[in-house]
Amino acid sequence: MDIRQITNPHANFFQKVFSRMDIAHDLVLHYLPEKLVKQLDLNILELDRESFVDILLSATQSDLVFKVNTKDGKKLLICILNEHKSFLDRWVLFQLLGYIVRISERELEINALERKNNDRKILKMIYQKMKALKKNA
Repeated sequence: MDIRQITNPHANFFQKVFSRMDIAHDLVLHYLPEKLVKQLDLNILELDRESFVDILLSATQSDLVFKVNTKDGKKLLICILNEHKSFLDRWVLFQLLGYIVRISERELEINALERKNNDRKILKMIYQKMKALKKNA
């Protein structure tokens, strides 16, 4: 989300402060579980400009998405969702679920070709295994 589009002062502050890479690095380093941090290559922490906030909630929510690699070369997204609530909201878990689903939908789109190739390999393995079982039966 472009900072200029944010009208909520809490969200604006959040975006300006935590999009600074030095602050984001410290946030990840000091607030994520140590076991996870040890697996990350924090030299390659990168801000992703895509937002997963629902358009209907964008007046009150903002997010920052960071890309980072694990030390074994896997890609990982670190998403920080910010919403100032001035009241108890019984639907907050449902909103979080929607946020997680939007991230998953993007990953599905990005990895469609890779999944297609992996599915073929898996199907081939299953076929070979079934063929071998049938032969031995």
